[in-house]
Amino acid sequence: MIGYSKANSVMKDKNGFWIISPSSLYGYTECQSCFWVDNHYKRAPMLPLLLNNAMDSILKHRYDLYRAQDTFPPEAKVLEKEGIQPFTDITVLNNWREHTTPLKIVNEDLGYILRGKVDDVLLEADGRFIPADYKSSGDAPKEDKQKYYRDQLTAYGFMLAHHGYTVSDRAYLFHYFVKDKTDPTIDVLFDSHIDLVKIDVASLETKLRDIVVLLNGSYPGHNPNCHKCAYYTGRGEKTNDLILF
Repeated sequence: MIGYSKANSVMKDKNGFWIISPSSLYGYTECQSCFWVDNHYKRAPMLPLLLNNAMDSILKHRYDLYRAQDTFPPEAKVLEKEGIQPFTDITVLNNWREHTTPLKIVNEDLGYILRGKVDDVLLEADGRFIPADYKSSGDAPKEDKQKYYRDQLTAYGFMLAHHGYTVSDRAYLFHYFVKDKTDPTIDVLFDSHIDLVKIDVASLETKLRDIVVLLNGSYPGHNPNCHKCAYYTGRGEKTNDLILF
């Protein structure tokens, strides 16, 4: 890796606990070396995803409109055939959506904090909670798209279970994408796809333990199977920049 400036442990709290978000977990699965760097060194600022955030707000309002009638939008009514119902306590749900503290987990023994906001929650016929997340894009989701979000959805289930809720072994991604990118009108039409994701909530504790062990250790070294690692290493070789690791 090159070009990083050491900062305080920006992903730790004042007690020295590692702060982990559900959305960051795929980074660990994808490349432990990059994950280590991202949590030890100051990250570059990202441009705000304003269109995605706007779509997220639209979808929440859309599902809430139908939630008030104890049903789903037309494109998601297929869930009712599975015996699935919407979670109708909008006060509780909005608290989970807007704040990271209600479902936060602080594990003092392992030294981590897991916190994040949940987009939506569904209910199995027997009352078990089903985590759900909205995703918007310009393209239809690829078949392997769910691999990027399985850990995230599992973490939501893990957080719900930690706070006393019985959680299902499945979660859902609600994909919304542009229907026709060649349409020149300003009225953009969206299509949708519901993606079932199998989750294993019990397995996440082991992954979180492994993450803490990784982060408390030294840099694991260049990952030859990671394109990002290869990019930075190659860049350093070409420019004679200092390779920090």
